[in-house]
Amino acid sequence: MAIPRERVKRLYDEGARSYDLTTILFRLAGLRMQKYRSEVIDCLDLRSGNTVLELGCGTGLNFPLILEKVGPQGKIIGVDIAKGMLDVARSKAIMNNWNNVELIESDLALLKFPEGVDAVLSTGVFGYIPEYERVIENAYDALSSGGHIAILDGKKPENLPGIIFKFILAIGKQYGYTEEYFQVSPWEAVESLFSNTTFNTRYGGMIYEISGVKS
Repeated sequence: MAIPRERVKRLYDEGARSYDLTTILFRLAGLRMQKYRSEVIDCLDLRSGNTVLELGCGTGLNFPLILEKVGPQGKIIGVDIAKGMLDVARSKAIMNNWNNVELIESDLALLKFPEGVDAVLSTGVFGYIPEYERVIENAYDALSSGGHIAILDGKKPENLPGIIFKFILAIGKQYGYTEEYFQVSPWEAVESLFSNTTFNTRYGGMIYEISGVKS
């Protein structure tokens, strides 16, 4: 059973200021999230001037990697349910003069998707959203023909020692991580809608990367 959406919002609001520090603990556990983020963003095949819709943008950890590719002529539309996370992302945008970053506070299941975006990115969000199939369908509709989607998220691991998985759950407990989070399979929705899909796993199968192209 998915964690209630209001609880997700509350946990991320409360933990927003320490979220980036928490990612360091994942790194100590061997999770190379920055590398995985870079890999999945490379799957978007971004060009200068592209518009990227990021679902569950959090504190903006992906923003520098995206902006490096789309440049000042491009744009990021970042969406998150937690105002606290967006406040941190907004502070980063102001500090770095990222004037081409637009932030939207919204539940992804209720989001009115913009039209004609070049790419859709999501990292670490779909285990919270029972309606993930509908969200992915909306992402498909929002993309221009030839646009790319890429998702980096977690699933039930096949080859990860149980003690390490429990450690990861303990680190993420303050953000609502549960075993149920890792039991959904959004990549199946991507594979059913998009062409040229690529699916890879990392970290003993606990991390997956799925990408595809809108024909």
